[in-house]
Amino acid sequence: ELVGDRFCDVVGVHSDRVRLQRQLPAEDLFGGARRLDAIGIGLNLLVQNYSGRRLVRLAEAGCRVRLLFLNPASSAVKRRERELGLKKGELARSVETNILHMRRVRSRLRDQAAFEIHVFDETPRFTAYLVDADGADGLAVVQSYLRGARGMETPVLVLRGPGRTVSARGVGEGVLFPTYREEFDAFWADSRPVS
Repeated sequence: ELVGDRFCDVVGVHSDRVRLQRQLPAEDLFGGARRLDAIGIGLNLLVQNYSGRRLVRLAEAGCRVRLLFLNPASSAVKRRERELGLKKGELARSVETNILHMRRVRSRLRDQAAFEIHVFDETPRFTAYLVDADGADGLAVVQSYLRGARGMETPVLVLRGPGRTVSARGVGEGVLFPTYREEFDAFWADSRPVS
């Protein structure tokens, strides 16, 4: 009772991304989105599990997309490579490949301004996919970065937006969803666009 209603926006907890995707496949998470904001190192949940063709269709149907990748040339990537025991440049190349793939998707769109790609240089703290975060029916998938554990291996939270949050006593005020939305906005404000 002490914490239940404070975190009533948490609607799912999964021990890793594999278990998340069994319950919430990428198609169910991203399909039909009107807005998609994502922040992370390489955004693999989106880039590797939702095809470029489907992203094009989603964007052409009116979805506004803002993708925020860790800058592959930043010192933060080098630190993360060391944490994970990766070869020098391995993570940077992976992030670069994901950015190039998203640039190809963007190049196929009539309204390229509605599909924004940025990079940030700060130490990454989490990855988040905020679907329709500006509306009452928003949904978010959030993971923290742990030392020595790849994103695929870390626990995942599924959060409902403010309009969908229900506690045992009725509609509640979840605190996590707005926190991650504000963090995304702060990182976005300090990021640089990818041409």
